[in-house]
Amino acid sequence: MSDSLYQQLLEQVFGLEPAPLKTEITPLYRELETALQEARPGRKSQEEVSFRFERLRLGLGISLLQLLTDLGGDEESAQVRDLLQEALQATNVQGIDKVIQNQSHLFEELYTDLFVNADAEHILALFEETLNASSKEETDDLIASALEIAEDLEFQSEEDDTPEE
Repeated sequence: MSDSLYQQLLEQVFGLEPAPLKTEITPLYRELETALQEARPGRKSQEEVSFRFERLRLGLGISLLQLLTDLGGDEESAQVRDLLQEALQATNVQGIDKVIQNQSHLFEELYTDLFVNADAEHILALFEETLNASSKEETDDLIASALEIAEDLEFQSEEDDTPEE
């Protein structure tokens, strides 16, 4: 799989116009691919690959939570999205973990306070799988699934705008 599906997902979720959040997460897939290509046996290379992988998972999580926020407009999904965006500022995996752990209660609130419909349940399930993903291949599959959902949601909203005959 390539960066192109990730870019399509970002366009589907955030639109074609540049926005600060979209601009921030756009290069994450390419950064992981670069780290994988440049990796050599040794601890520093593996740390860089792990860090870039975590950042890609954050980008995918942010995209899914943006979809969820757009779908239901709830405050909890926006708060978790913002937390993930804050975690992007960390300079290593331990820093990412620290940011997330300091506000872990937001994840519980996301799952308990959310009004859930079928689309939201599907997005939440993908978000949970994103948190548990352990390989680029798993993440690629999740990106493809997220893109499919994002396209379906867009298609449904266009359909809803057309008057019935």
